[in-house]
Amino acid sequence: MEPLTLYAPAKVNLTLTVGDRRPDGYHDVSTVMQAVGLYDTLILTHGGAGLTLTCTDPAVPSDATNLVLRAAGRFFEETKLPVPDLHLHLRKRIPSQAGLGGGSSDAASTLLALRTLYAPSLPDVQLEHMAAALGSDVPFFIRGGTALARGRGERLTPMPRLRDGWFVIVKPPEGFSTPAMYRRLDDLPPEPPRPDAMPAALAAEDIRAVAAALYNSFERAVPPDSAVWDIESALRAHGALAALLSGSGSAVFGLFAREDTARAAAETLRERWAMTFAAQPV
Repeated sequence: MEPLTLYAPAKVNLTLTVGDRRPDGYHDVSTVMQAVGLYDTLILTHGGAGLTLTCTDPAVPSDATNLVLRAAGRFFEETKLPVPDLHLHLRKRIPSQAGLGGGSSDAASTLLALRTLYAPSLPDVQLEHMAAALGSDVPFFIRGGTALARGRGERLTPMPRLRDGWFVIVKPPEGFSTPAMYRRLDDLPPEPPRPDAMPAALAAEDIRAVAAALYNSFERAVPPDSAVWDIESALRAHGALAALLSGSGSAVFGLFAREDTARAAAETLRERWAMTFAAQPV
C-alpha cells in the first residue's frame, strides 16, 4: 500500500472547570475544547513484524506504553480483525506535558487511520467508544472542531465553531504533571460557582466575548514563581485579547483578533521561549 499520512492537531481549552473528585478517582470536568492548527504527523506503511512504532522525539517512548500502539491494539481487539504487519512513524511537533493533548490526538489519529485502512464502514460512535478507553481527551479528537466535554471528558456536545481569531501558544521549559495539578487543586478551597459565558460568545461569533469568557480552574494550582505568569503578561503586552493556561499546563495560549498580530507576537516571543507557535482554530 502507499503510505497513509494523517495530521493530528493540538487543542486548547477555552474553558475548563474542575469539579469534585469522584469515587472512581477521577474528577468531574466541564471544558470547551478547540482544535488548533499545530500538528503531529502520523505515517502508516505496511512492513515489519506486527505493529511497530518509531518517533522523531527520543523522549517519547516507542514501546507498548505509547498511546499510538495502545490505540492500534485497542482497534484490532475491538474489531476482531487480524493484526497486520504495520509500521507507524510519528513526527512530533506538539510539545509534551503541555496541556495541548498531543498524545491523545495521536491516539485518535491512529484509530481514524486504521478505520480508513481496515474498516471504512465503522461508525464514529464505535471509534469514540474505543477512544474513551484510552484517555479522557481522546474522544474529542475523533471529530475535533469545537466541543463541550463533560464527565471525565468523554461526554461530548458539539459547539459553534470558533471561526475567527488566531492563537499564539507558548510552552515554557517546565512541564506540569496532570496528577500533581489535580492534587494541588484538591488541597485548595472549593471554587464558587461561576456563570459560563462561552456558549453564548461562540454562538454570537464574538471574538472579544470569547476572550472575556476564557477560564481555567488549573490556574489556581500554578506556582507563583512559574513562567506561566510571565508568558501570559508577554502575550497580552503583544496584542493578545486574553491569555490562559491550556489544560493542566504548562503551555499558555493567547487569543488574538488578527493573524498578522499573532504572527508578529509569536516571532518576538520565540526569542525568549523557543517552543512558540502561531495557529488558527481548525
